[in-house]
Amino acid sequence: MKKYINKLIIAIVALCASSAVCLTSCSDEPAPENYYTFTGEMVSDYLDNRPEMFSEFVDILHRSGMYGMMATYGTYTCLAPTNEAIDNYLHSIGKSSVDELSKKECDTLAWNHIIKYTYFTMDLHDGNFPTCNMNDRYLTFSCDSDKLNNNNVAYFVNKASRMIVRDDSVVNGVVHTIDKVIQPSSQYLPELIAENEDIKLFTSALTLTGLCDSMYQYIDPNYTCGEDSVNKGYDIIRGGSEVHHCYWIGKRMKRYSAFIEPDSIYAKHGINNLDDLKRYAKEVYDAVYPEDKGLYDDDWTNRKNPLNRFVAYHLLPYYGGYNDWTICDMNGVNLKSDCAVTDKIDCTDWYTTLMPGTIMKFSTPSEGLFINRKGVKSKYTVRGIKVYSPSETGKVEQQALNGIIHYIDDILTYNVETRDVVFNDRIRILSVTLSPEFMNCGARGADHCTGFKVVEGWDFHGHTPKLNLRNRGTWNATYGDCVDFTGQFDISFKLPPVPENTYEVRFAYGAHPSRGVVQVYFGEKDNMKPMGIPIDFRIYGGDPNIGWVEDTNDPEENQAIDKAMHNRGYMKEMDTWRQGGANNLRANSGKLRKILTTQTMSPDKEYWVRIRLVNDNPEAELPINYFELCPKSVYAGATAEDTH
Repeated sequence: MKKYINKLIIAIVALCASSAVCLTSCSDEPAPENYYTFTGEMVSDYLDNRPEMFSEFVDILHRSGMYGMMATYGTYTCLAPTNEAIDNYLHSIGKSSVDELSKKECDTLAWNHIIKYTYFTMDLHDGNFPTCNMNDRYLTFSCDSDKLNNNNVAYFVNKASRMIVRDDSVVNGVVHTIDKVIQPSSQYLPELIAENEDIKLFTSALTLTGLCDSMYQYIDPNYTCGEDSVNKGYDIIRGGSEVHHCYWIGKRMKRYSAFIEPDSIYAKHGINNLDDLKRYAKEVYDAVYPEDKGLYDDDWTNRKNPLNRFVAYHLLPYYGGYNDWTICDMNGVNLKSDCAVTDKIDCTDWYTTLMPGTIMKFSTPSEGLFINRKGVKSKYTVRGIKVYSPSETGKVEQQALNGIIHYIDDILTYNVETRDVVFNDRIRILSVTLSPEFMNCGARGADHCTGFKVVEGWDFHGHTPKLNLRNRGTWNATYGDCVDFTGQFDISFKLPPVPENTYEVRFAYGAHPSRGVVQVYFGEKDNMKPMGIPIDFRIYGGDPNIGWVEDTNDPEENQAIDKAMHNRGYMKEMDTWRQGGANNLRANSGKLRKILTTQTMSPDKEYWVRIRLVNDNPEAELPINYFELCPKSVYAGATAEDTH
């Protein structure tokens, strides 16, 4: 409710000032309907009081049982189709009235048009709505130029449903009026890919390699969770005293993302058919894996086949909209603009791909979203591959039942330059990317705390701690995200693969009296070894065993302090993230990086981290923000490692 009131205040100010600044990322000029109104109505009242616009949608809500929810207090986004929109939909399916719809059809229609959180257009960026609708489907927000209306910007949901009136505030949320019924695709991702005429060459390669078969999963049938945990949730205690409410996930989702070049991009490189693409893939991957050259050329389903590698590197077992891959301003929290020091870094994240032994880097400079880019802002040394936003891809359908298609502007490969230049860098792995499950269920960046009784690919070693992803905010953690353990925890998980190199492995954490004493292990899953003595996370950096000292005005003295800390096995936090525009993390003695080990790592092996609480404290808390894998060329290079 506090968040809603804040939005209402902003809305009233915006209306009274008649601001000429549009608050969405799609437009510079607001149309008249962009201004906020407030009627004192619930969603149900708003719809009832405009029968000439919404009487048929109201009938659907009644028949589905959703009308009562729209009449209660809460925070909802209602994407309300007009009567004309519903009539057009009924005609398209051969029906003449709402009365001819089944209860199940009414349920689906109602659920597709309601989101359980309030999103004004000022909260949205080109990409997905931050939360699924009530049918567990993500919806796309995009814009285009309205050529029939003085080229004003038009806003769309799922590319086809235009917001003809938007941001009408009601007591329990917001109503956006749309001119077409929302009909998310019911196709699996490979089926949606195959339907698109602009990406036929990639579709042929996907089919030949058999990798399409790996993307026909959606909901894990073996996962169960009680309704009370999902709907009512539970309380957790943070910082020794703060009580936060948390909700378990109700379903374990299997979702995927495909980054695909249109055929026109291949043509620019002289690739016009499948044989051309086979030759191109062989040229790239014979150079990366010379030991496999000629051994698997005609074995298309073999994971070492060049074409198989080419296709697999386009696919990720994570679901992410255009605005999900690093960090963006959303939900009223301006994380990127307020917290990231963007003149020193581009916000980046790293993800495991479906090509064995490989990762993918995403960066978000002001120019957009890029894959495998090196450098900061426009001062890049490797440009990388640009991902087109939904507004740049026109009306083409991107959302499948279990995944999403993203279109890219050049050929994407894991080539020698990517491996040896782009990835020869400090690899900072956020904890929220350590399992696809966190993103696939929408927990990352959510408005609320999300709990997990199990995590796909993780081992809890017989313990049952409370594990959750924090709701995003401007607090002392990079990107405002972390995985939080509470209780007598003993948890292990796999790190993403990295190119062969010698790495310094670091664990970023925050000290606090509510933390515990933890033994950290590292190595291959069946051969993890303890990394020194247990770490006492209750101790701040000023302790003599750590040696944190506040920065001075003398750069040489600061380097000496850093070196002394490094010799003790610790580092200060980065200087490129601030808590809400102030409180740089490097200046916080409770924000530290512990050096776990230095060793050679290979992409052919799996490396695991185990974190075990060793003191007896059933309420001990440990938030995990990120791990760093820093190659020797950086931590022991010709010039000192930067503080970014």
